[in-house]
Amino acid sequence: MVNRIFESAAVDEQGLNAAHAVLRLTRRYSAERVEDACRIALAGHVRSPRYVHLHPILVTGQDQATRQRPPREEPVEEGGFVRGADYYAGGNQ
Repeated sequence: MVNRIFESAAVDEQGLNAAHAVLRLTRRYSAERVEDACRIALAGHVRSPRYVHLHPILVTGQDQATRQRPPREEPVEEGGFVRGADYYAGGNQ
């Protein structure tokens, strides 16, 4: 995330405040949560995610939702309605 910030800045000093703001999020949230929020933000369409992109992800708990959500199990289909030979033969054999 920080590398992406510095890549988008024309001069390294222009990315310092944005990088510090992202790193300061670890004061309030765990480093794991900030890392997960960074993954979510980087997967989006924003070229260079910053604090304004990460903070809402952390506040709403979107980073935890992806971690705690168990995989969905598809219902097992029992076979549905099957017609027997009598139906297709018209009862005349």
